[in-house]
Order: sequence, then C-alpha cells, then structure tokens
Amino acid sequence: MIAGWEKVGDLSGCASIADVGDLLKRAYPDEPPATVDNWKHQLWRFITMEIGDLVVMPRKFLAVVAIGRLAGGYEYRSEAAPGFRHTRKVEWVRPQVERAAIGGDLRDSMGSLLTVSELRRRDAAHRVETLAQTGADPGYKGAVDPPADPEALEQEVRDEGTRQLTARDLIGLWGWQRRTGDVIDLVDQELAARGLQVSPHFTEVQLDGLITASAQESTLTGEAAPEPAGTDLGHTAARTSGEDLSRHWRIGSLPFARDVVTIGFDEPLSRAITRMVQGDFSQLPVVNRNNVLRGVVTWESIARAQLGNRGATIAAALDPHPHTAQEQEELFVRIDDIQRHGFLIVTDGDNLVLGILTASDLADQLKLRVEPFILLGEAERRLRRLTDRLPVDQLPIGSVRNTRAAGKYLTLGQYPEVLRDDACWALLGWPYEQDDLVRRVTAVKNYRNELAHWDMDAPETKTEALTETKQLLSLLKLIDHDPRP
Repeated sequence: MIAGWEKVGDLSGCASIADVGDLLKRAYPDEPPATVDNWKHQLWRFITMEIGDLVVMPRKFLAVVAIGRLAGGYEYRSEAAPGFRHTRKVEWVRPQVERAAIGGDLRDSMGSLLTVSELRRRDAAHRVETLAQTGADPGYKGAVDPPADPEALEQEVRDEGTRQLTARDLIGLWGWQRRTGDVIDLVDQELAARGLQVSPHFTEVQLDGLITASAQESTLTGEAAPEPAGTDLGHTAARTSGEDLSRHWRIGSLPFARDVVTIGFDEPLSRAITRMVQGDFSQLPVVNRNNVLRGVVTWESIARAQLGNRGATIAAALDPHPHTAQEQEELFVRIDDIQRHGFLIVTDGDNLVLGILTASDLADQLKLRVEPFILLGEAERRLRRLTDRLPVDQLPIGSVRNTRAAGKYLTLGQYPEVLRDDACWALLGWPYEQDDLVRRVTAVKNYRNELAHWDMDAPETKTEALTETKQLLSLLKLIDHDPRP
C-alpha cells in the first residue's frame, strides 16, 4: 500500500502528528494551513495503523474493492519513484469484493475523497472483517448519534477522515429543523468555511437519510485527485449559493418505497405474478444476487410474453431498459417521466435498487404539502370575515387599528392581539374560552410563519401544528357560515 506526498521525506522519525505537520509545512510551504492540517492527519493515520488492521482499497475503473490486512510497519523507500516511497506491506485477503455487496452506508464511508480515512462507526470493523471472509456485508440497522456541535463534527472528521450523520442532524447542528433555501445556503457556507463537504449532498436524501462528511481535500499537488467519474463510491453535487430552491428538490428528498419487493432473473414468471398480485404492484424490479438492477417486469410485459408464447420465465417478460432515477436528480425534471410511465426505479451509482417512486407517491406528497396552505388560507379568511364587524375605534391601539384604518386586511399575526383584547372579545360574543382560542390562533400564526417559505421538509415535520390548524378551522366554521348560493 502506497501513499503519495512525493515532496515529503522519511516519516520514520515522526513521534507525533505535530512532527508530521512540520515536515509537510517545509515540503509544501505554499499550501494553506487547512490543507496541511488535513494531510498531516492522513499521513499520521497511514504510519500509525497497526499490523493486522484491515485495509479497504477501491479499485480504479472496476466495480470492486480490495480488502487486505496490514502485514508490516511503515517503510520509506528512497530508491522508489516519487509518489511511491511511503509504503505499508499488505496481504490482500480478498482482492475483488463487488461494491454492490457492500451496504450503502459503508460504501459512502469508503467513498471519501481522502487518500486515508478510518472506518470506525456502524460496526465497520466487524462488517469489513465479514466481507473479507465471506464477500457479504451483514449490514447495520442501529441509529447514528450526531456530533455535539459543528466544532465536534469538524474535529471528528479531522480525527477519523469521515463522519456519518443524518441530514436532520446536520442542519440541527446549526439549530434548524427543515431545509429552506436560506438554511441550505447557510449550511453549505458553514461546511465550506470549515473545509468540509458531505456526500451525498444533504438535499439529495430524505431528512433522516444518511450522509457522509469528509474534508475538502486539495488537489493542487496532483497527489490525491478524486476518482474518475463513474468509479467513485459516492457522489458530491456542486452547489451555488442562492440557487433556486426548486433545484434542491431531489428524487431522494421525497419519501418513496424503500422496502422493495424484487425478483431474481432465474425465478419463474409465476412467482413474479404472485408477488405482484399479493402486493398490488404494477411492476417488479429484476435484480441479481447483490440487488443490482437487471430489468423490470410489468403487467404489460407479462401480457406480451404470454400472448406471444415466449415462455414462463422472467427472461420472457423482462424489460431490460427500466425507467430509473438516482436520488440526486432534480425532481421536477423527472415528473413528466413519472406521470408517463407511472413509476421510476430509484438506484444508486452502482445500479443497486434503493426503492420505487410512483405517481401515487407524488400525489400523496402534493396533498401533504398543499393542504396546510389551503387550511391556513381558509382559517385566515374566516378570521377576517368574523372580525370585520368590529368597529375600527374599538380595535387595540397600534398596528392593528392603523392597518384597518388604512383600509387593509389584518395579517394572521395580528389576530391574537385582537382576540386578547377584552372589549373586542365581548363584542365578538364567541362561545369559546378566550385564552384557549388566543392560544390556538397564536399557534396557527406561528405555523404560518414557519411555512412562509415553501421548502422540502414542511409540513410533515409539523403534524401537531397541522392538526391544530384543522381544529381551529372547525371551531371557526361553527360560528362563520358561508353565504348560501
């Protein structure tokens, strides 16, 4: 195993990470301090790994990784060509493990752009050991504890090379719960300022989806360039500050069916039909043993196979060119495809099946996201109509009275002030408890403020507020009757 940094000499005399940093500063005087700090952590990991530790190395241009075990300490080979002098002896236990056999979370950790990083969390050591022995990943189902704060995230990435967390936990480090346009830009800027990047981008997954944070590695020296396109184990999409929010709506932002029922290529067609009937599915992805997509069978393709007497195998009804999408793709660009075909099979960069996004899923999301705005608008309309009867000179002095005196409508934020006024409440004569209704209107007002910007995570993260809005609207309908046509 070889590390680059061709300008750095023998590291055998380094007794601490600071010693490595001093050598790097002398070898690369023009590099920014953050870059040198990044590099010293990587080289320190390289020279301090213990004999017997497992090593995972992505194979360039191949859909496999090699797994080995360190068999020797650090060696500096002065006679070797530049870039090939820092070495560790490795015995390759399993030189070709299909990437498709590795769980997505572990592949994302391996896909760091860093030359040397540590796989520590989510039972990584046990899983790599199992991969080395069997070629299969046992996976991990547990939760991921978030870092304590942005500084802790930065430190953990510096110490380990990568750090996995959910998109929710990432934005939560800066006190946010949803991904509005402003929040997206803020977190992007904060990450960049700390020399960090996340893959996939936190707009490309659901709020509780995993992302992997790593350092932004400089490639100015030409020693640690990213993998060529199509060979990386992860992906990082470029972002521009101020980018339109619609461009942050990704396929992966939406909840879609992830526990996908699939069928193997060699299984009988009758089994596919049974599964489709039982699950009320209109399609069934066809996969290999590692869940790599090979095609799809649909009721239409099954009918063609049977009418044409092609046989009773999956191959007879296989559509080898299914309509697919990846999580990082823009949602609105693919809506026409979803409407036209009824579904998209969601895959990752290695063509593993992650889920299915259907036209029905889109309809459910439309209802979920539009309903709050309709309810809020209706509640505001009824509050306006019910309070219009109040004389202007009876309204609370200040912005409320000034707004009405100017012939303008009150805002939803002004109604709690009206209802809190005892004189106004007496004039209204509503059959409710004053404090309770003020509380309800205030809660709905706060909900409306939070939804002022259409964003990818509202309103499903505020179900209680949505229920409160529905309840307020029910109360208002009892005392405000629409005119008969």
